[in-house]
Amino acid sequence: MGIPERLVEIRERNGYTRKRLAEELNRPYPTITKYETGEREPGHAYIIEIAKKFNVTTDYILGIEKSPAPEKTSAGDERLDGIIKNYEELNEAGKDDLAKHAEHLTYIPEYKKCDSLLSKDAKIG
Repeated sequence: MGIPERLVEIRERNGYTRKRLAEELNRPYPTITKYETGEREPGHAYIIEIAKKFNVTTDYILGIEKSPAPEKTSAGDERLDGIIKNYEELNEAGKDDLAKHAEHLTYIPEYKKCDSLLSKDAKIG
């Protein structure tokens, strides 16, 4: 499957029409059509934009990876998966607040991993 076919597959899997995608990305409809038919090759900026919008990797779009999903950052940690899911549902202000709260928790000793405390003590003593 080439880049044009992957672009179509990603768009359709997410329930988008070419028209809707063109409107949301502020791109001309004929340009989207040309990318998807292979008449025109999309630039790297468009590929990155599609990857971010639909949460796929650029490597998938380019045909390097077989799986569209980015690799998990945790080895099956359901808590982290839940946090990521919640994060993705927030607007920008909510994302900023979540990041601040998460950072704040790292300063509370009772929430620190033991190895983090030991390494700090080792530096002090």
